[in-house]
Amino acid sequence: MMINNTNLEFYFIRHGESVLNTQPDLIGGRGEHTLLSEKGINQVKKLGRYLVENNIIFDEVFSSSLIRSVQTCEIACDQMNFIKENIKIRNELTEFTQGDWEGKTRSEIYTPEQLNQINTLGYLFTPPNGESQRMVERRVSDWLEDEVLNNPNYTNSTKRIAIFSHGLTIKCLLHY
Repeated sequence: MMINNTNLEFYFIRHGESVLNTQPDLIGGRGEHTLLSEKGINQVKKLGRYLVENNIIFDEVFSSSLIRSVQTCEIACDQMNFIKENIKIRNELTEFTQGDWEGKTRSEIYTPEQLNQINTLGYLFTPPNGESQRMVERRVSDWLEDEVLNNPNYTNSTKRIAIFSHGLTIKCLLHY
């Protein structure tokens, strides 16, 4: 149960375009060492300027531990003069893993039979040695409840919280 007398305003921010995003034929998933592309860096700089111009100031900042999310967070926060050491890096905010499929081509993996199984199971489908969207939802919602929603330090306060993460992870958290 969420703590009383608390007003939390969330900003869910997906990382900028990554190098892996420029290779749509590959299955990405977690892609732990994927950096932002030049376009992604420029996107994040624009985001930082937008936040500053609109006087959006964060009280708390959390980021996925994956490099593209950390880069996004640090570039945006630098423009906002948010102290880098106050960024809280959390593994629970990482992108889902597609397990054995990561780095393989879509045409190799997404056969008609495989697509049928994915569509049939939907949110519960789990790639070999990977995670289902349901598993991601549980991971990230447990983190949100434990670290933010039930945090006694937020009692009787208003907080603006930024969460820098990944597209599917944010989708799963919003589904929750």
